[in-house]
Amino acid sequence: MLLRLLGRVAATALLGTTAACSGSDAGHWVGDYVTVNDFEAVRGWGADNTGLVRDHAHSGQYAVFVGPQREYSLTYDLPLGEASVHTLKGVAVEAWVYLPSPQAAASLEVQVRLPGEENKLGYAGRLPLPEQVKETGKWTRVRQEFAFPVGLPADAHLRIFMWRNGSAAETVYLDDLRVKALE
Repeated sequence: MLLRLLGRVAATALLGTTAACSGSDAGHWVGDYVTVNDFEAVRGWGADNTGLVRDHAHSGQYAVFVGPQREYSLTYDLPLGEASVHTLKGVAVEAWVYLPSPQAAASLEVQVRLPGEENKLGYAGRLPLPEQVKETGKWTRVRQEFAFPVGLPADAHLRIFMWRNGSAAETVYLDDLRVKALE
């Protein structure tokens, strides 16, 4: 068992070294992860800890939520030029969500905010969660791709968050978020 584990570690290290040394791949890291978050390591990093909840998580101890007491979840916010090693043509967003009933409503929002003006968007996309969650009362995987317009500046900010849409009277949870760059 130990030899098998050591073999896997060595193979993984070799593949990582080979990929890192391949000069022809420089700048072509299409399909890389922009962010992956299970919200376990957010506490203590300056984030708004009131946006985390321990009473309901898909994995680990923490998830983010929206509900009557919170309109927006914690927000991922990073300049496009820092979010990936190449120009982002879009993102594929995957997460696990929990809607307690058919009346629960929220959406996962993907925005690119242009520099200079606080509310000017270069892109806005929405994944209405009830459209993908057909069975409430259990954790469900959701996924959607968002294609960005060409020519967004590197200092525009990629923002990803959950919004309760102003009407949800029940709490909706999100966990295990993965954001992958699109080719």
